[in-house]
Amino acid sequence: MRIGLLLCDHIDPHIADGIGDYTELYPAVFSPAGIDLRIYEAAAGELPDSASECEGWILSGSRKSTYDDLPWISDLSEFILSAEKDRAPQMGICFGHQLIASTLGGEVAKSSAGWGVGVKTFDVVATAPWMQAEPEITEFRMLMSHQDQVLRLPPGAELLATSHYCPVAAYRVADHVFCVQGHPEFVPELSERLITARRPALGDQVADAALLSLQDLPQHPLNHQLVAEWTARFFQR
Repeated sequence: MRIGLLLCDHIDPHIADGIGDYTELYPAVFSPAGIDLRIYEAAAGELPDSASECEGWILSGSRKSTYDDLPWISDLSEFILSAEKDRAPQMGICFGHQLIASTLGGEVAKSSAGWGVGVKTFDVVATAPWMQAEPEITEFRMLMSHQDQVLRLPPGAELLATSHYCPVAAYRVADHVFCVQGHPEFVPELSERLITARRPALGDQVADAALLSLQDLPQHPLNHQLVAEWTARFFQR
């Protein structure tokens, strides 16, 4: 299954050292689910000629905001609209989740709850066909790193997962859009390094709580591979 990854950022080399950049981390989580990624450097202006170039599209996270006045973000929004017109499958992660929402008529802004970092648990409130399982999955855990979030879903979207601090944690539009606020490509060491590097912006209380959440992982593992499997089933529909 050939899926295009529209890459919207890179990890700073000193943080990526020994962990890998997103060009390694995305394939590491999605390849075991049967997804073969073709990478497009979207933030450098590289976009497909058409939405039919791959069987579907993943829009990555980014340090930028969807409302930043940057040509590559405007161009990516135009691609989203083109793919939507063709009902080409699109899966959004963090920034991608937000940009798809805002492009299709939703609202994105900085969260009044502040930064969301570390491990977060989300309640499943609706089950898309690609999320069905026995026994039924009622919650999942992901690594987070964001200030912005979706405040209002686009018309026709269905909320899939939520939490008290992030009301729109996952959503879908029919069977051709699937988005999550979390980062399935993140590994705990990357999250730890990002939290440490961003401590001045996060503040000690948020940073300490986020680092503490990582210590709980042996007892309560992440569900990143589950999200990758959901994504593979989504693209197979």
